[in-house]
Amino acid sequence: TGYAEDTARRIGRQAWRRHFSANVQAMDAIDRRTLFDQALAPCPVAVFVCSTTGQGAAPDNMRRLWRFLLRKTLPADALQGLQFAVFGLGDSSYKEYNFAAKRLFRRLVQLGAEPVVERGDGDDQHYLGVDGALDPWLTSLWDAVDKICPASKPPLDVDTMPPPMFGVELLGNEVVVPEQPAAVDGAGDGWFDARMAVNERLTTEDHFQDVRRIRFDPLVEAKWEPGDWAVLRPSNSAAFVDEFLHLMAWHGIADQALAVRGAINVPCTTTLRWLATHHLDVTAVPRRSFFEHLWYFSKHKDERERLGELASSAGQDDLLAYCMRPRRTLIEVLADFPNSRVPLEYLLDVFPTIATRAFSISSDAHVVDLTVAVVRYKTLMHVPRTGLCTRWLAHMRLGRLVRLRVERGTMRLPDDPETPVVMVGPGTGIAAFMAFIRRRVQQRAANTHLFFGCRSEHADFLYADRLQAWANAGFLHLYCAFSRDQPQRIYVQQRIAENAAVLWPLLQQGAIVYVSGNARQMPQDVRSAFVDVVEDGGAMDRAMADDYVRGMQRSGRYQEECWF
Repeated sequence: TGYAEDTARRIGRQAWRRHFSANVQAMDAIDRRTLFDQALAPCPVAVFVCSTTGQGAAPDNMRRLWRFLLRKTLPADALQGLQFAVFGLGDSSYKEYNFAAKRLFRRLVQLGAEPVVERGDGDDQHYLGVDGALDPWLTSLWDAVDKICPASKPPLDVDTMPPPMFGVELLGNEVVVPEQPAAVDGAGDGWFDARMAVNERLTTEDHFQDVRRIRFDPLVEAKWEPGDWAVLRPSNSAAFVDEFLHLMAWHGIADQALAVRGAINVPCTTTLRWLATHHLDVTAVPRRSFFEHLWYFSKHKDERERLGELASSAGQDDLLAYCMRPRRTLIEVLADFPNSRVPLEYLLDVFPTIATRAFSISSDAHVVDLTVAVVRYKTLMHVPRTGLCTRWLAHMRLGRLVRLRVERGTMRLPDDPETPVVMVGPGTGIAAFMAFIRRRVQQRAANTHLFFGCRSEHADFLYADRLQAWANAGFLHLYCAFSRDQPQRIYVQQRIAENAAVLWPLLQQGAIVYVSGNARQMPQDVRSAFVDVVEDGGAMDRAMADDYVRGMQRSGRYQEECWF
């Protein structure tokens, strides 16, 4: 989501105002010598901001450093003399809440490093989001750092802005801009070109949710396994780009040459239009840091006062009501503050960048099939909210070239096709399981079970014909829950309970259970249903049954891949 980078930059700005030299970078970009050789750091305090992905995994740009820190050859005093702090970004509704941050903290201590403050645990479930824990943690951090490295002069005022991190210079019309690619993600990082071949709606036209099957044909040989993800970087629509450029009063220079230095995935010579289309997330819901920047640059008395309130610790309730709850976009905020603008040289410091999005691959070879629910919902705002990537995919024309990357997912089929497999995938949770079932059919595997749920058999039974064909051919045991097709609501957890006599013998045979879909309530309800299955089938008490399922989770026999 970019929240870790945004938080790290905020800490970097605070460090700069306290007269420290702060280098903000991805963990995998760290020069490891600065961790192990304290002579290279006059005030050796390393602050790690760490999110958690999947089932407790480290984020992509931390994995190389994490593997290095796990080396058994590292002595117990390898990091002796290093003082550090760790702040985790997570969501307490997940079982592995801030797991990567917790593991990092423990490992640094094991290697002899000394924490200067207790680990901070940001929680999306807090009514103020991560800031609910971050603000008090930062106060504790700077109190501790001041004791380690007493300041020789007082901190700069908050209305003092550090110099821009990136170089941005308008070159004018006299410089010819090279032909601009839609994306400049590095080919060496596994990115490849693919052409859109299918874009079809799976749900009925009268159904509220538009779910689509998207197919891309790779232009090179690409390999993946069932459970892997396709990663894309979307672009903004021309309408949003034009609106952003007009609001910033940059429409007159939008197509002039622009020199950019120090930015990743940006051409050295480009244009404002290209940046607004392919790099800047102009429809993002702006974070607190955006209001801090806009407040600093604003010259309008009333707007500056309001922006200062929204950027302050005391004003987070107001920010929640004004921006977060209604999901007000960056463009809409700019329209609300017409006299407050960001200088061109701070363009890349202030505006968020478009993050990549990952989708489970629904095919198992040759073509990349995605199952995509188009995000569209209403808030207090007049205009419905839409998701950048799903909107981009839904309106994409056949034949268009995009760049993709395949990443290893968190769920994996067993090596032995004789192992029973139980999948629970309501809605678009079925995406990865389509690839699972296809592979199991190829293996002629028995004991493949799918619990699928949706609202209506008529409206949103995704891949109904294919699933029924596999079931009729004996390749799949299919259990469906259509929640709105009868007076009483029926969900997948009820179907699990009804088939406990089938499931308990499968669990005894070593079955692997996979759960995929919306993370709000479904995973907890499904897990509780499996605890019921174990409790009844194994004649256990509730605590023993819960321990049994927990043991399945620890051994990889109960896997979840869920999202909000």
